[in-house]
Amino acid sequence: MPSMSALTINDGAASPVAHTFTPQSVDGGKALFFDKVTGIPAGYSRLDHEVRLAKSTTGAHSVIVGFLIPIMALVNGVQTRVRVSSAQVRLNFAQDSTDQERKDLVAYVINGLSNATIKPTLYNTEPFFG
Repeated sequence: MPSMSALTINDGAASPVAHTFTPQSVDGGKALFFDKVTGIPAGYSRLDHEVRLAKSTTGAHSVIVGFLIPIMALVNGVQTRVRVSSAQVRLNFAQDSTDQERKDLVAYVINGLSNATIKPTLYNTEPFFG
């Protein structure tokens, strides 16, 4: 089990910028991290990580990772949160899944989102056609 420590994650800029998400709290299986680069709490980017163990013998274990990225702008001379982008990835694993099965699912998600055909649908919010 990893201990909470700062997480450095690059953004999607042409020349990627590393953002450091520092640990804020942990409560049971849920951890919260903030990137405080804006210096304004309303502008802190947020990363949530939660592990939910199955509640029954037939249920699945879940790992949920979420991002909330606020966009700040100067409004009447005050830095104000004007919109938010967010994402949540939920991985569900059978209780009897093997380590390799879990690794495969994680790889499919990471590599699928990086796929040259899928990426433009994400950036441009366009569906597939044909």
